[in-house]
Amino acid sequence: MTALATGSVCIWHVHQMSEPGSVPSVPAAQAPEQFTPKRLTYELFGSIGDGGIVSYVDVSGHPHVIELAELPWSHTETTTLTVVSGSVSAQVDGGDLSCRMLVNDVVRDEHHSDHADADVTCRVKSA
Repeated sequence: MTALATGSVCIWHVHQMSEPGSVPSVPAAQAPEQFTPKRLTYELFGSIGDGGIVSYVDVSGHPHVIELAELPWSHTETTTLTVVSGSVSAQVDGGDLSCRMLVNDVVRDEHHSDHADADVTCRVKSA
């Protein structure tokens, strides 16, 4: 009888030692901080003459080429990316051309050209 009692206590003790510990809890997903989307605006203005061409890189890094028929020209893109970049280049047959790039309505780059076959480039590397 003593052997049975001792054996039972030993088995119970082994079970207690081999019992898995508590499972660590994983914290619930936290909501991201409030983020204001960014608006990147490309603008061209001046005299177009007989025509022109604009090329720009959008917020996703894709290039676009457009034949200009009139100025002013503008294009706006909105993104939830934390960093935005883009560029715009244009050339016209006229003698006056300006470009401007804005991020959330704040001018980030602006250039002007006032010679025949004017050309300009504006760029936002990181905003």
